[in-house]
Amino acid sequence: MSSIEQGLILMLVGVSVVFIFLVLLVFIIKIMSFIVLRYFPEKEEPPKKPSGGAGSRDAEIAAAIAAATAYSKQ
Repeated sequence: MSSIEQGLILMLVGVSVVFIFLVLLVFIIKIMSFIVLRYFPEKEEPPKKPSGGAGSRDAEIAAAIAAATAYSKQ
């Protein structure tokens, strides 16, 4: 058996081992995700209601502009 044949066999064995390891890793992660989501589900929080809305923010901006204008006129 030549060294090129040995190298090709070694390469195929190495690639196969890595491929099998990665496939097993994907399955293990999927199983763990299923178990965690089944026994420890995330608690859903109710949606937060906006406090004041955009109108109050606009009023704050308008008040700040008015104050800056009044201060600059002094």
